[in-house]
Amino acid sequence: MKKTSKLIRLIHNPTAGDGEYSKKEIVKLIESNGYKCDYTSSKKKSIGNIKPETEFIAIAGGDGTIRKMIITLLNKKLKYKRPIALLPFGTANNIATSLHISNNNNTNVSSWNNYHLKKFDVGQVVAPEDTFFFIEAFGYGVFPKLMKQLTKMNTDHIKTPEDEFELALKTLHKICSTYKPFKATIELDHKVFEGKFLLIEVMNIPSLGPNLQLSPDADPGDGYFDVLMVAESKRQTLSDYISVIHQGKESVFTIKSIRSKTAAIFTACRDAHVDDQIIKETPAKVKIKNMDSLLEIVVNNKKSVAIAPSK
Repeated sequence: MKKTSKLIRLIHNPTAGDGEYSKKEIVKLIESNGYKCDYTSSKKKSIGNIKPETEFIAIAGGDGTIRKMIITLLNKKLKYKRPIALLPFGTANNIATSLHISNNNNTNVSSWNNYHLKKFDVGQVVAPEDTFFFIEAFGYGVFPKLMKQLTKMNTDHIKTPEDEFELALKTLHKICSTYKPFKATIELDHKVFEGKFLLIEVMNIPSLGPNLQLSPDADPGDGYFDVLMVAESKRQTLSDYISVIHQGKESVFTIKSIRSKTAAIFTACRDAHVDDQIIKETPAKVKIKNMDSLLEIVVNNKKSVAIAPSK
């Protein structure tokens, strides 16, 4: 008897990777590995219903597309919840990198025949007037300031991911040298920290922004956040680290993060972000909760997995 092909729901950003990966190419790649492909563009207003026989949902794009589609799926409260596979071809690809998922699409898709599932946490930020969810990080200080400055710049000269990283690192280094510290009180699992800071990041994955590994031991499936606080007194440490990375050299960030299941932050800082989105109406008080193991991600590296392989 002929083996029935497994159905993959593909949500694809056709403009990611400068449009290098077309609908035709991605669908052909998936089908050449023995799957049936149910295609949807991430640009559509609705991703539609997920068929009951769907094996898993594949999201093809960069970190922004992955976050947007995961939050969309969570908000839909799907009757047929499915694991999520990632086909990363954005600029930073921080989410896929944190899971050791290959950027080589051929290698990635071929590994689906013997995939494993990795539990993945989602952060929930509760403010007085709103609630946010994050996959990568929520924070205050120099990184959202970087996002604001980059959105105002003329980037017509940016042609490659390397150009984009160069601009981001150069701009971030300049910001770190002049950024005015902000007062904040942080509660982490009932421990209180107070001071003046350049950066507070509640991280779910190791990397942030232009592939900066600020919390290399962070595990997005362990039920904990890694909370990084860079005080005013550590300005030079942060600046030196960014400078070394900007020069194309390897470096280990020496300021250690603190593991915590919950966090509360009180600050008047006006620079805040959730993943790659700037928060325009910055809340002065937020409570942050780890939604432990809310997702299951398809991975091909057994070292990244805490549960048994799929059947």
